[in-house]
Amino acid sequence: MKCVYCKKPSIRNLQLSELLGLAKIPRCCAACHSLFQRIQQEDNRHCQGCQKGVSNLDIAQSRYCQDCLTWIARYPNYAFCHRAFFHYDKAFQAWLKQYKFMGDIQLAQTFIVELQELRKRYKSFIFCPIPLSEERIKERGFNQVSEMLKAAGLPFQELLLREKHQTPQAKKTREQRLATPQPFVYQEDKNKIEGKNILLIDDVYTTGQTMFHAASCLFPQSPNKVQTFSLAR
Repeated sequence: MKCVYCKKPSIRNLQLSELLGLAKIPRCCAACHSLFQRIQQEDNRHCQGCQKGVSNLDIAQSRYCQDCLTWIARYPNYAFCHRAFFHYDKAFQAWLKQYKFMGDIQLAQTFIVELQELRKRYKSFIFCPIPLSEERIKERGFNQVSEMLKAAGLPFQELLLREKHQTPQAKKTREQRLATPQPFVYQEDKNKIEGKNILLIDDVYTTGQTMFHAASCLFPQSPNKVQTFSLAR
């Protein structure tokens, strides 16, 4: 089997659970996988809202980073909680460029093992990938988040539509991202989500603007809980 990232042969002994089909077989070799730095969950060096790395001084003053304090003030009734697997560093940026912008769709399989963790951590949640505009789908050929969920065998519902085609977030400054107008609408023809738990999933979390836009579209539908998740932060 070849590693989906470096494309080199990857040889390893299969575990019994993998042989029986009870666990996903990693498609990324150990050398490539070691490039990505996991975020330590519930680490006191990270913001409790979004897992942003913060100094000891900031933590002493508040459990949240300044960004999250701003969001909390704007959405006081929203029990915001964002989690991610990896740090958004140069290694992750290089992988994302190859997958998302160069169209290497095989890389959707890179983190199929990690994504299985979502089944356990969010058992009662409906998974909802952040949508792309029709123009962006035509440009890239696929939604990078939906493809990862498909590769991992995780069911999801496309509850939102992105009606407005805008400049990619990666090409915007921080100020431009925060000033981005609401691009999403709720799909009224979808199953009712009243009283349901929803997990919004994206590839990267930076300012939080995309996730809060998406969550605010769901609030009028009276879900029980809306949380957010991304591969990297």
